[in-house]
Amino acid sequence: MIYCTSYTNPDLDGISCSLAYAEYLNSNGKPAKAVYFGELDLETKYLMDMLGKLPLEKKEGEYSDSDCVVLVDIADPSAIDPAIKPDKVIEIFDHHHLTFEDKFPNAVSKIEKIGACATLIVENLKMNYFEASEKVGTLLYAAIISGTINFKNKVTTERDIRAAKLLSERLKLPTDFIKKMFDSKSQIDETNITWFLDQYFGKKEIGGKKVGIAQIEITNLEKLVSRNKNLITKFLKETTASGRVDYVLFTGIDIFEGFNVFITADKQSDEIFSKALRIEKIGDYYKTKEIIMRKEIWPKINLTPA
Repeated sequence: MIYCTSYTNPDLDGISCSLAYAEYLNSNGKPAKAVYFGELDLETKYLMDMLGKLPLEKKEGEYSDSDCVVLVDIADPSAIDPAIKPDKVIEIFDHHHLTFEDKFPNAVSKIEKIGACATLIVENLKMNYFEASEKVGTLLYAAIISGTINFKNKVTTERDIRAAKLLSERLKLPTDFIKKMFDSKSQIDETNITWFLDQYFGKKEIGGKKVGIAQIEITNLEKLVSRNKNLITKFLKETTASGRVDYVLFTGIDIFEGFNVFITADKQSDEIFSKALRIEKIGDYYKTKEIIMRKEIWPKINLTPA
């Protein structure tokens, strides 16, 4: 069996790519399943509820020696199901700046810096004369819109726009589709914000140090932050105090207005991330004029001793 999967607690991009590539492999007589490890986010759950039953399974471990794995939207062994052996990964599709494809000795990699991994999959399917089913095509389209924040962020490319257009031309989507999709992942308040910060927490080892970034993407960001800054700060402090990471940043993205709010909770983290982002001081609140995605922040972090 070939398992198509993404990182732990995958977002819409990883799920749509897993489903689409498994669909393609099965059409070519190669038994494949789309699986995920961890939990699905609100946006993905909303779309899957709207579309109805899809061949997606939750899987934790229990891979046999004959199983192979295709990774989508990730090329980092520390971010996937620990039961997946790197030498069992046969293909990788990813669009992030910081990747570790050298850790997967048997994988053929396609890693390009574009707005959404879904764009890579759409291009691959087109090249192989395969068209995703309507439901999976809808997920791929939604993943491109979500990943590029409706083409507002700097990582958006013409390829993302073309792929989305190719999909939308054959889909029958309501006019309020994007708004409802964005609203679906904006249901955050004081009762669940800590869970969301943990759910959308990314961690990488850079220069021998553990670096964490908690990213949320919602509407009405400033209102949420002003009401919950104490909870956000508490989460950041507890994350470093527990040893989970050495440095940590909160980044909120307003997906309608198009800006970030950054927060740090300790001097060391502030120094690291302020330098990486070329900001004099982030402190307990810094608002940008344009969107900066987490995937853009990772490669800017330099922890090499001077």
